[in-house]
Amino acid sequence: MHAVSTAQRPGIGATVAPSIRREREWKVSGALVLAMLATLTGLHVILEDALWWLQLATLSTLVLGSAAVVRYLTTRRWAAPVAAALVLIATLTLFFASGTGFLGVVPTGESLERFRELGAGAGLSINQQSLPAVANTPITFLLCVGVGSIAWLADTLALSLRSPALAGVPLAVLLAVPSAVSIDSTDPLTFAAAAIAYLLLLRSAVPLRLNRTTASLAAVILVGTMVAPLVLPAVTPAEETGSGFSTGVNPVLSLGDDLRQDMDHTVLDYSTKSGDGHYLRLVSLEKFVGTSWAPDNFSVNRGNTTDKLGAAPGLAADVERSDEASYISVTSLTSPWLPLPYPTTTISGLSGEWYWDPAGLVVRSPSQTAGGETYRAVSLTISPTPAQLEAAGSSVALNLSPFLELPSDVPAIIGSTAHAVAGGAPSNYEKALLLQDFFRNGDFQYSETAPVKSGYDGTGMKVVAAFLKAKSGYCIHFASAMAVMARSLGIPSRVAVGFLPGTRMGRDSAGRAKFEVTSHDLHAWPELYFEGIGWTRFEPTPGRGDVPSYADQSLADVPIPVNSQPTSTASSAVPRPSTSAGPNVKDPTGANGANGSAAAVIPWIWAVSILALLLILLAIPGPVRGAQRNRRVRALRAGTAPAVTAWREVLQSADDLGFVIPDTATPREAERLLTRDLPVGDPAITRLRAAVERESYAAPKKAGAYDGASKDVLEVVDRLRSSAGRRQRLRATLAPRSFWSRLVSRITRQE
Repeated sequence: MHAVSTAQRPGIGATVAPSIRREREWKVSGALVLAMLATLTGLHVILEDALWWLQLATLSTLVLGSAAVVRYLTTRRWAAPVAAALVLIATLTLFFASGTGFLGVVPTGESLERFRELGAGAGLSINQQSLPAVANTPITFLLCVGVGSIAWLADTLALSLRSPALAGVPLAVLLAVPSAVSIDSTDPLTFAAAAIAYLLLLRSAVPLRLNRTTASLAAVILVGTMVAPLVLPAVTPAEETGSGFSTGVNPVLSLGDDLRQDMDHTVLDYSTKSGDGHYLRLVSLEKFVGTSWAPDNFSVNRGNTTDKLGAAPGLAADVERSDEASYISVTSLTSPWLPLPYPTTTISGLSGEWYWDPAGLVVRSPSQTAGGETYRAVSLTISPTPAQLEAAGSSVALNLSPFLELPSDVPAIIGSTAHAVAGGAPSNYEKALLLQDFFRNGDFQYSETAPVKSGYDGTGMKVVAAFLKAKSGYCIHFASAMAVMARSLGIPSRVAVGFLPGTRMGRDSAGRAKFEVTSHDLHAWPELYFEGIGWTRFEPTPGRGDVPSYADQSLADVPIPVNSQPTSTASSAVPRPSTSAGPNVKDPTGANGANGSAAAVIPWIWAVSILALLLILLAIPGPVRGAQRNRRVRALRAGTAPAVTAWREVLQSADDLGFVIPDTATPREAERLLTRDLPVGDPAITRLRAAVERESYAAPKKAGAYDGASKDVLEVVDRLRSSAGRRQRLRATLAPRSFWSRLVSRITRQE
């Protein structure tokens, strides 16, 4: 009786010598490695640099190689997939959370938390970047998870399940991602290389199971990889704004988006020896091209390491200063720019590559974000006196002329307002005080929604003009307007983007004053240049931040500017409460393209790709099961298949339709269960049962089953289907249960 229930179709191990089988498996594994490497090269059209490729290639090779080694050492089919999965997890831990893992490779609870943070950071970074994107640590982590899973699935399909053609499905999904994201940049050579590698995979699999059905599927996959670039929809890349960023994006658009979100979330915390809080700069926007403020071009100089930054430009020796040490820990900020007090002189404790830029003394990484960094920054606390600022006069050095540049078509309201407010002041310092007072103590209101509703959000000339008329906006509008008006009055200016000092939160374990900075503290402010002092912060935004002592006219030593012309707007400001920012701050220096098209489409492409893969996998069982039935019927009709084949088809068809026949049931018990409640009590099932019993307990008289066995099988299956409901028949056609049960059995059983 057990001969009936345990009879299996001969597998690879039963038809070829172990040495030959292992040699073929090594060839298939090698072909899979080549196919993965060829497919991975396609990502170069959407990612910068090449370090990500080395990491993904290493991970894929480790996953596939470990499966090959285990498969060589044992014939248990489940062993190789399990080993490959463990290697994948260990490698992810080593690459991204080695400091938290046991022995660096065994994940702990802390490791899982690190993975969660990286996953969240990857989602934010994808939403922020345009193409080609920087493969920072969170994005690289996401890629490693996806590519490692694809390598594991391809190996399992090709070798553990003996379906090499199906291994092309996950490879095709990975290959289609660059085409879907940026069809204009598709590399035909990548598709050709992937197609050749796939053909090599199929060739190396011979004579593994590659029947007519899987061969047809292989042809479909091969053709699909070649035509995918022609049929996938194009994605409009984010519009360049002349920002000079490697990501080619507007550096201030996401600032308003963050401020308008409904939730507040901790971005970083820091502590200081002095007990004072500090503004933390991310980047300075130095170029005003008319449509927006933008940072200067950042060129990585490998010599500009963070152990010693350059000197603050323009700072004379007689200006009072003191050293300050800040201990900063960044949590959810996904920006390639590092939050720092200005001017920072040295940084220690950073991981990865970080370089400083001499133009703005900002620090940026070409390969990662600030999230997860913990470091010590030593900076200068500069305390110029009003007399020193007054003594700077109105002269401007020639090398500062770029910070005075304005487009030729500046709206008249900008220049006229600037001159009406501060044109009569004798020095640049007094002009700056008048401009700051104009915004803080005039009729201006703080609002994060008014610019969006009224259509003047941004930093360009038209936006500044509209803001001066509407008198309502948020920090970037106040900072941009004051900086542009300062330039119109001959004062060098730029805009800084970063964070307010945050909230005092007691003391840290070392007794230092501790501050918490949240997404609500995201901010922008103008910096004006004075000879002998350098770049100096002002605070024009009403209700936000703090006015530095040298610009606070309520203090006795700060002058009340003379020769100023009173304006009709010099009444009290009415600041509005700020709306909190979102749960995870986007990079305010480079988050979205002008239309945000790539940011919106990249997550959509991943979702569609995953959905397509799931649909493909779900669509496989039905056709495979149907092909299996047809193959059995043809063999029975030709007289080359035994009666047990016919009986197995009856039992599997019953299983597909939801009828329960225990695996331990004898043929007679199975017949009784089938005929108990079903109208199939005719000679067909009896003949099939009798043939199986004869075949099991008596010497066979001929190789094949009896004549008419194929007809009896089809008759019994038809009656089983007729007795089932519509839902059961549909499920049996699209998702046959026996397919999955046999799949699990094939994985877990020994060769």
